[in-house]
Amino acid sequence: MLPEDLEALLPALEGFHARFGRFFRRSEGRALGRRYLIGLASPIERKNAENIAERVGAAPRKLQEFLSDSPWDDEGCIGELQRFVGERFGTPCGVLVLDDTGFPKKGSHSAGVGRQYSGTLGRVDNCQVGVFLGYASTHGHTLVDRRLYLHAGWLADPAKRTSPRAAVPADVGFRTKLELASAMLVAAAERGHLSYAWVTADAAYGDSHDLRRLVAEQGRWYCFEVSRDAHVWTTDPGWRTPPRSGRTGRPRTRPRPAPDTPPARTVEALVRELPPEAWIRHRVTEGEKGPREYEFARLRVVEKVHHEPGSGGWLMARRPVGSDPGADIKCYLSNAPETVALAEMAAVGCLRWTIEEDFELAKGEVGLDHYEVTRYRGWYHHITLSLMALAFLKSVQHEWGEKRSPGVGARGAPAA
Repeated sequence: MLPEDLEALLPALEGFHARFGRFFRRSEGRALGRRYLIGLASPIERKNAENIAERVGAAPRKLQEFLSDSPWDDEGCIGELQRFVGERFGTPCGVLVLDDTGFPKKGSHSAGVGRQYSGTLGRVDNCQVGVFLGYASTHGHTLVDRRLYLHAGWLADPAKRTSPRAAVPADVGFRTKLELASAMLVAAAERGHLSYAWVTADAAYGDSHDLRRLVAEQGRWYCFEVSRDAHVWTTDPGWRTPPRSGRTGRPRTRPRPAPDTPPARTVEALVRELPPEAWIRHRVTEGEKGPREYEFARLRVVEKVHHEPGSGGWLMARRPVGSDPGADIKCYLSNAPETVALAEMAAVGCLRWTIEEDFELAKGEVGLDHYEVTRYRGWYHHITLSLMALAFLKSVQHEWGEKRSPGVGARGAPAA
């Protein structure tokens, strides 16, 4: 995004920001939100409040107070953002993608900061971690929701929990990453602005029986990566509810395995036994890296859920093309019906690249990780505005890619 690009886009950016005007209580807040949004879309290297204030001609202190203290409705903005994304990118076969990312920090005063594992960093380090929801379709993909993870150790420290520099609301308690992810799925379904049929994520989320059940109860299909030691049955395990023991015995409510019930097996063991002809090559798109091909196989299974038989579904496996039997294999579980084609399921299972690309773009183009706020509210405000800026630029990129008009965007789509 070059200065002349931004200047040409200012009218469209003004119209985009106007959609969110009702979520700012005062005219001053609306004006500062507009300036901050312009700053996030501007070609400046470090997009913190001070640099943005200098770029857009705002008072740095006012902009900092707008982020950390002003009570504007960031949740309302997320709802409107999802409406915008649904209008621009929505398709009936859309996919929601769950993942988390780390924000390295040097200090100790930010809400939730501490030594914890970050998949982004690939190690334990001093950082904050956010759980995010992405939306992907044939028209594009972007981030549409966010939650700050407050790890149990941080919340258990009274000095940090009550610190005015973190300012965590008293009613905010510990929630696992899985619970934060579930909350975003519930909120997206209740808002109803995003049209989608699928939900996908890596094994950190896919291993959760409760998360898979939630997606199924919402009437959607999941295609979650799972750990290799996840257990399934390849046939009906034959568990039945035993009859009452005598006339006075209490009625049995939980099913029990019959004596000849076959044991559940790991998904890796089952996949390793598949014959060569079970593997089919499919091409999936991997973002800017271009199309990639993998070999896929699948079979019908019964999931093992909390040590008991669950619903029937698919076990799908993915491996590199032409790999040997000991190659790295990824396994997925899906509740999709038998009529769903393998090609569609394979494409959904590989869509995690969209949210990884969105993290990279958001951090590089709209300052997702450039914030210097320490307060809980400040994190949500900055991240929300970054998600808004990302969705706007992606919609512009999509329009420029389609129209290639001789005016705005004549040089092609922006790098973002």
